[in-house]
Amino acid sequence: MCLLKQQVPHICSSERSKFHLENLVNNNGHITFTEHLSSYIPILHSRRDIIAPLWTDLDNRHSGTISYREDTSSAVLAQATAAIKQYFPNIPFAATSAFVATWDRVPYYNGGGEATFQVVLVSNVHRSFILFNYGHMAATGQIWSAGYDTVDSVSSFNIPAASVPELSSSSNINVNGRWSFHVDGSPNLPTMFLPFGEGEILNPNAEDGSSDVIYLQQPFKYFGRTYNQIFVSNNGYLTFAEPLSAYVPFLNSGRDIIAPIWTHIDNRHGGTVSYRVDTSSAILAQVTGAVKQYFPNIPFFATSAFVATWDSVPYYSGGGVATFQVVIVSSVHRSFILLNYGDIAETEQIWQAGYSSVDTVNSFTIPVTSAPQLSSSSNINVNGRWSFHVDGSPNLPANFLPFGNGEIVIRTSDAENSETILLQQPVTFFGRTYNQIFVNINGLLTFTEPLNSYSPHLNSERDIIAPLWTHLDNRRGGTISYREDTSSAVLAQVSAAVNQYFPNLPLPFAAASAFVATWDSVPYSSGEGEVTFQVVLVSSVDHSFTLFTYGNIAETRQLWLAHYDTMDAVHSFTIPLTMVSELSSSSNVHVSGRWVFHVYSVCDTLGCTGNEVCQFRDTYGCGCLEGQRPNPETFDAMEVCNSSTGTMSLSRCQLFESDFPLEILHLTDQTCTGTLENGRVQFHFDNEGHVCGTTLTSNSTHFIYQNSIQSNLPEGVITRERWMNIAFSCAYPLIQTLSMPMGIQAEQGVLSMDLPGQGTYHIRMIPYHDAQFTSPYEGNVEVQVNQQMYVAVAVEGVDRSQISTVLDNCWATPVNSVDYQIRWNLIVRECPNPEDGTVEVLQNGIDTTSRFSFRMFTFTRASDRIFLHCQVHLCLVQNGRCAQSCDPGNRRRRHRSLDFYHSAAITMGF
Repeated sequence: MCLLKQQVPHICSSERSKFHLENLVNNNGHITFTEHLSSYIPILHSRRDIIAPLWTDLDNRHSGTISYREDTSSAVLAQATAAIKQYFPNIPFAATSAFVATWDRVPYYNGGGEATFQVVLVSNVHRSFILFNYGHMAATGQIWSAGYDTVDSVSSFNIPAASVPELSSSSNINVNGRWSFHVDGSPNLPTMFLPFGEGEILNPNAEDGSSDVIYLQQPFKYFGRTYNQIFVSNNGYLTFAEPLSAYVPFLNSGRDIIAPIWTHIDNRHGGTVSYRVDTSSAILAQVTGAVKQYFPNIPFFATSAFVATWDSVPYYSGGGVATFQVVIVSSVHRSFILLNYGDIAETEQIWQAGYSSVDTVNSFTIPVTSAPQLSSSSNINVNGRWSFHVDGSPNLPANFLPFGNGEIVIRTSDAENSETILLQQPVTFFGRTYNQIFVNINGLLTFTEPLNSYSPHLNSERDIIAPLWTHLDNRRGGTISYREDTSSAVLAQVSAAVNQYFPNLPLPFAAASAFVATWDSVPYSSGEGEVTFQVVLVSSVDHSFTLFTYGNIAETRQLWLAHYDTMDAVHSFTIPLTMVSELSSSSNVHVSGRWVFHVYSVCDTLGCTGNEVCQFRDTYGCGCLEGQRPNPETFDAMEVCNSSTGTMSLSRCQLFESDFPLEILHLTDQTCTGTLENGRVQFHFDNEGHVCGTTLTSNSTHFIYQNSIQSNLPEGVITRERWMNIAFSCAYPLIQTLSMPMGIQAEQGVLSMDLPGQGTYHIRMIPYHDAQFTSPYEGNVEVQVNQQMYVAVAVEGVDRSQISTVLDNCWATPVNSVDYQIRWNLIVRECPNPEDGTVEVLQNGIDTTSRFSFRMFTFTRASDRIFLHCQVHLCLVQNGRCAQSCDPGNRRRRHRSLDFYHSAAITMGF
């Protein structure tokens, strides 16, 4: 007989060959521990510790094999561990050894068939399990039994199968052909116990001993003091500064001490005392969830867990055992303890459970009258668990968000701010978008550069967010941390808060990112106290908000400021309080200690007018206020035509409500898009590099510029989406008549036409002194009879590259009336009057200006004044020659409709 590689309660094996297994692994399908048993007749109550997967008369002399192995390979241990965790989820377990005995196709003694089965003994230093695995099991008429038994028969079990073949299809753990049992004798631990066993206290003979110093991977804050080490006492408590072997409990001992149950415990007679430092993600998630459940108003994410377990350790006086556990859980900011109780026997010994501090200011004793009550009592409504917040800082308000990642660990004045923090999601602050941010020690955020100033001042010419700008000193305590959080839980929390505080947003707010910076128990530089506050910058594509949340804020005589500001000082707000401590109880959203500000809205960038309102229809835009929809069938279209230019404007809000936003509209040339002015979308064309697909045509009375406002056409042959095509035109009259009265007045006459729905242009008739047309008449002058006169007729406001002016007829009258019966023709049908040899047409139909000359005359027996009148028309140059030749040999009569005829007087004096 020999010991296993690792001691296992009630289990041992032999090194004999498989032909002499009867010492421990018995040929007849069972295992014993203290002596071999050759009986082939099953007797479970045999006053032995026995494990019998199939105890019957087997005969391996002719065939079949019986074998065993002790396996500590990682693959087999992982497989066994996973199986036990599946079948016993409330027992923390990690296998360190597996003993496997197999009966492979061993015949029954009576020759009635064969049986294949296996037993696995799985163990670690605390726990033992057995697995029965059954393969093909033939039926037999022999006596058989399957189960286990103990020396005292207190623990005994017989598998309730009616026949041997049923062993292959039955189970107690819902896996056909497998039965599993917990056999170390300790009770099942409550589900809240954490795994234990590593870092075993290896001296079970030290009656009142303590562990050596255990160095923590992460410091533990305990009521204002920070420790990097700990000691585990056999007698049920933890200390930090030094070991303590006392077995008489005395919590107020002038030490920092945590005692899940301090009493005289004797692990020399059984049980184990163990510890482990656990930073595995699974354990940290488990303890984080527990702390969040018990302390919902304290944001917390565990980064370390130290677990000490007293497992089935007897009292010194005898009379029973106790199983309990203490877990100290910490992050950089917060510390908690969890006391977990399993089976606690009654005892007459002196005992105490709770914790205490050096100065006894922080002390608590669990108020139960007997030790067993520890397993059924609680301060957090979970029987057998007590939990305490022990770092000494006050509980934070429930509206604080989780914090801790990206810790600023700077403790000296050499560098007072964070490095550049690159954001995963850009944030927009009053129209400016940033991809980076700085957390400044003295209670503020900046975007372009850090700010070391500890003296707060308004109008700092920076974009700045300052929940509490004052002189802070984190060298003396506290932590300053930041994190950018995109987890669904946090985003849902901040989105719900914003929607609560701003219920009238065009669309419910959905945060895409939350940047959280927290000043946790950071002292003032003056030493007057500490402050705890948090700023959260919440953003989406369309909106940004900042949330100031205040915890405990001590009063101070230092200068301080709580506000935000922009580099141009256009947007600025200071919380209007006289005492800094009032920040914890004041609010602008009816939640004490919270101030919330809307620091960016896409609606602000739209420039909606007083007749519009910001709305969301697939995107944000400006909709119409009620009563602001004149002419909705034409989008309230307004057209302005001038010269060779045209402008059409439409109501922006009506376009938006019809799903035609500005961004998808254009003229015939798609590069010519609309511009926004005072709530109207304007489309413009001209002939100076902005033709925009405009076409120019003419009929008998007008020339016409044409274009259309269109939306982006959907792709494909057909579409069921709406699209726009609004055609508009600018029409200009081709024929007009103007008069120039000759008198003393020296002002040039101007004719300005404004035709409804049509374009306008101006015609001027100007007299000149010289044939070069450089010196017009001005002021009061006298014109001598027979003096040569030079007259220009110019059209202004049309494109001279496309339009020319044609003088049709010009005549003179003695009074200012175009229809006066006495008249003298100067130009007839575009040519000089052959009866007046002084008339010369100098330029006609080749430019927007036409010119002619004549010698001054007077009407006989009438007046010494004459009044000039001309009938003109405009001609499109692209159609060919506009004025006819006055050469008698080439002259052709042309027909022109005179349906449009308009005369107007233009006054001009010499």
